[in-house]
Amino acid sequence: MVAAKRAYMINKDELRQDFSKKPKEYYTVKTFTEKGFERKQCKECNKYFWTIDSERELCGDPSHEPYSFMRDRTKDIEYSEFWNKFSKFFKDEGHAIIERYPVVSRWRQDLYFTIASIQDFQRIENGRISFEYNANPLLVPQICMRFNDIPNVGVTGRHFTSFMMAGQHAFDYPKAGYWRDRTIELDYDFLVNVLGVKKKDLTYVEDVWAMGDFSEFGPCLEGFANGLELVNNVFTQFEYQDGKISELKGKVVDVGWGFERLMWFYAGTQTAYDAVFRKELEYIYKSTGIKPDHKLYSKIAAEFGKVDVSEIKDVAGFEKRILDKHGVSESDYNRIIKPMQASYAIADHARSLLFGITDGALPSNVGGGYNLRIILRRAFDFMKKYNMEFEMVKLMELMSKDLSKVFPGQGDSLDEIQEVIDVERKRYENAKASAHKIVDQIIEKKTKLTKEYIKTLYESNGVTPEFISSVASSKGAKLEIPEEVYTEIVKSDFVAKKKEPKQFDINLEGLPKTEKLFYHNFAVGSESKVLRASGNCVVLDKTPFYAESGGQEADMGTIDSIPVKDVQSADGIIVHILDKPAYFKTGAKVRCDVDTERRARLMAHHTATHLISAAARSILGKHAWQEGAKKSADKAHIDISHYEKLSDEQVREIEATANSYILHGIKVSVDELDRKDAETKYGFSIYQGHGVPASRLRIVRVDDLKGKLIDAEACGGLHLAGRESTIGIIKITSTARIHDGINRIEFVAGPAALEHINGLERSIDSVAKAANVDRDKLHEGLSSKLTELKDYRNKFSSMEGQLAEFVARDLHNESSSKDLLTKELGMDRNMLRKIATMFVEQNTKKAALLYNKQNDIVAITGAESKENALDMANSHAKSNKKTFKGGGSKRMAEGRFI
Repeated sequence: MVAAKRAYMINKDELRQDFSKKPKEYYTVKTFTEKGFERKQCKECNKYFWTIDSERELCGDPSHEPYSFMRDRTKDIEYSEFWNKFSKFFKDEGHAIIERYPVVSRWRQDLYFTIASIQDFQRIENGRISFEYNANPLLVPQICMRFNDIPNVGVTGRHFTSFMMAGQHAFDYPKAGYWRDRTIELDYDFLVNVLGVKKKDLTYVEDVWAMGDFSEFGPCLEGFANGLELVNNVFTQFEYQDGKISELKGKVVDVGWGFERLMWFYAGTQTAYDAVFRKELEYIYKSTGIKPDHKLYSKIAAEFGKVDVSEIKDVAGFEKRILDKHGVSESDYNRIIKPMQASYAIADHARSLLFGITDGALPSNVGGGYNLRIILRRAFDFMKKYNMEFEMVKLMELMSKDLSKVFPGQGDSLDEIQEVIDVERKRYENAKASAHKIVDQIIEKKTKLTKEYIKTLYESNGVTPEFISSVASSKGAKLEIPEEVYTEIVKSDFVAKKKEPKQFDINLEGLPKTEKLFYHNFAVGSESKVLRASGNCVVLDKTPFYAESGGQEADMGTIDSIPVKDVQSADGIIVHILDKPAYFKTGAKVRCDVDTERRARLMAHHTATHLISAAARSILGKHAWQEGAKKSADKAHIDISHYEKLSDEQVREIEATANSYILHGIKVSVDELDRKDAETKYGFSIYQGHGVPASRLRIVRVDDLKGKLIDAEACGGLHLAGRESTIGIIKITSTARIHDGINRIEFVAGPAALEHINGLERSIDSVAKAANVDRDKLHEGLSSKLTELKDYRNKFSSMEGQLAEFVARDLHNESSSKDLLTKELGMDRNMLRKIATMFVEQNTKKAALLYNKQNDIVAITGAESKENALDMANSHAKSNKKTFKGGGSKRMAEGRFI
């Protein structure tokens, strides 16, 4: 086993060296022996590999072995047809074929998107990974999303932002599943006998796979043929915890088949895109008039296939060398090949958006949606640059027809997607209007485009690298844009770490978890034993007090008549924070009493949150996920993902729908299920907000009285189970767009709703009384009063203008011999501005600086004046030992003296 003494400096290179010293233990399998494979060391990269070809010297990695599987006579096959061929092989070999998981990884707290098939079955609890699976062994057609290779997409022929990792998995070896021998036996059988790989072309390269933090790792064998990596066979054998390496009790086979690459190899096309998106590309070419030339493209396809564009410093120079080497003119490259590459990228990006939006992600500047917006705007830029006129949703609809045979229901969200694209296109066009000026300044000032600067341009102004290049080109300018810029722009696959837990003025070491009485018929009182007390903090053996969690505020009440002002939980130990120090002795019995009125209000708001969440999905679409929530005794809010600001009509519909649930009757029930059973029964919509790190989940279910499901969520909060009628009514009080793609709905329910409505009634009475109109005719009365007020404002504005003109004339006469007027006036800033403007209009060589006792200042210069308004304001402030806080220009400045 790997030496534990070196665990503190663990890295992949060391692990590879350790494993390679013991090939019989980590890499040798029966298939290699039976089929005559021999172990060699690659002359280029020095990695060890296995091959039948006795003369082979290279391992097969594309970085030093060109593609040799492309054919003049290619094979046409549909995505679904190839999946049926692939999955039948494994089904016949005893594997269960299961449906894909969402591309939005709701069950993992640390990841936005699903980036590997094994992620489907990983659950994190207390920092350790466990596996949840409903078959063993199995095969899953998992769509994964990765955004670290965006500049390569469309160019290399092999890179995608979304792709199927056909996951072949076997768990819990040696108790179940299988291990290396069976894995490579299946691997070899499929590649040679189904895919048609020639035996002498097949190599297996020894390597190591590890989680990002090396919490789990193991040897792997990567399968190559004709310069293309087709499969990675990972054998998760070890774990790394607390600085120590140990062998897993239940080992995992994690085989990731690159489905698009398998299909590419089978078809023999110039790029993977031509195999995977055959019909989609035909649609683009037909709609846009692009005339692809595959014979021309074949001259450079292999060269581009082995590069990583983001690592090339001089892309233009690299392209020229390739074109010169293969006799391709620059004109043909720009006129034919570049539009083909743009079409490839658009097809990929459209599929990623199709899966992402369908599964609940939205283009935005927040979280994983940030990356979706990048690829959507990149697609827009390509379409603009190459005059591509076609409907992207029509392209997605074409994709869905074939994809739905593998992924049922894949085209169900096309109407929503159309709305999202329309909104995003409008936003981008608005952003580009101002971005043109920015690019003009870049060209004029010859600004160096660093990765950091381009990232700032994108985040602040929505300007993509493609747009910068396109605008510059249209103006006859050429800008050097770093190809690796997308590594700066894209967001990491990993989400930000959660805030550190609260610290308490009490030592919790050695204390057992607190028994939660509030889950037992929603207990509101108890006799409990003190386990530890320090200052204002008390820990009991059991408690009826709900600790703040999941956005629900803590219970309040008393412990032995001392007010409880907060309750928090730390790893299952509940800490009560009292209003004053309590000198309880360890082992003492204390009386706990919860504020029942506050508890009832919190429960009403929590149940109402679930109803509004369900109503929002019903009205807005299934993309309307809950992204956050807070429930206090007085009010509550829920944050909902949606691609635009909620309209008044949508808000009314959400409120009406939530109240209709109550009106027709609801039943709230709570059940505890194993996580696997909960996911199977309800799907991943139970993870509203984020994943719940527990092997057993507390599911709060809301049904109508006929038993039809309204909402089901994994939730640790308190609800009105058995007391549903006390929720009363839900009233939405306000909405706001708090982040790009996220709307906050504030509301009240139960007693708080009644108080809110009573408050509105009092406000209406006060307004009616102040306006001197009948309460029942308030609308008509206020309209009349507003019209009257508007008339007064117009008259007042006219009088202000006349007064300003009079004062300006008077000041002009007063200072006829001076070119600069400085004077204090007893008027507000608006009047100072009007007077100063009229003053300089009467004589364009003059300038005026006016101020008042409130420290407002206005400086304006005439068209022929030699004065500088901003300098005037700063100079006057300095002479009075003050600072001018404001802004302006040579002709006008205004602000305040501080």
